[in-house]
Amino acid sequence: MAMIEVEERETGEQNKDLFMIALKATIPVFLGYIPLGMAFGFLLDGAGYHWIYAFLMSLFIYAGSGQFLAVALLAAGAGLTEVVVATLLLNLRHSFYGLSMLEKFSDVGKVKPYLIFALTDETYALLTITEVPPRSSKSRFYFYIAALDHLYWIVGSVLGAVLGSVLDLNLEGMSFVLTALFVVLTIEQYFNSNVRFPFIAAVGAGILSLMFFRPENMLLASIVIGTLILIAREKFVKENLHVKQDIQ
Repeated sequence: MAMIEVEERETGEQNKDLFMIALKATIPVFLGYIPLGMAFGFLLDGAGYHWIYAFLMSLFIYAGSGQFLAVALLAAGAGLTEVVVATLLLNLRHSFYGLSMLEKFSDVGKVKPYLIFALTDETYALLTITEVPPRSSKSRFYFYIAALDHLYWIVGSVLGAVLGSVLDLNLEGMSFVLTALFVVLTIEQYFNSNVRFPFIAAVGAGILSLMFFRPENMLLASIVIGTLILIAREKFVKENLHVKQDIQ
């Protein structure tokens, strides 16, 4: 009995340490999600919706840019079909995120459905640059990161909706918070990675998209172009490796 109690105590301490590590890793997201979530809450309140809708949307939809788009469409009187199609197209990039996380999520157990649901741009960036602490549960660590990010967004959006009902604020420029946050995470990811080519491919894809596509189609086009560049490079590297092996 004493041994079981010791093991349970050690497990509890390890989980607490793991949570604190995840908490520290998500601080940049906290600093971005709270003000951006508040901006969403302000806009939702300005469109005439009660704060409970901010809570429900952030809990069950949890798509930053998608929620901003939904507010604009609802305010314009768009139908449910239009909202669904527009949100699907806007968040189509997440399918590429999911494909790149297949290996990481292959052995995470019961939390896998939630991790898939909670895979926002910022959570994706954190999961790809943050190493799981040695001798720790990968599924628990990933869950802590995803759940904390989700919590930040919910708190920010509800806080904004509540404050929006009693305050008259100028929201100009607040929508740039998400862009600034993602730039910071990308820079951090760049310096923590030993492979530079994906970043170069992303810049090249972005430039090509700006040159040949309209701004509203630029994001999806750059993702497709960047993916094709990476696939072509992977194929080129494998072919060269086979040639070298044949020569040897």
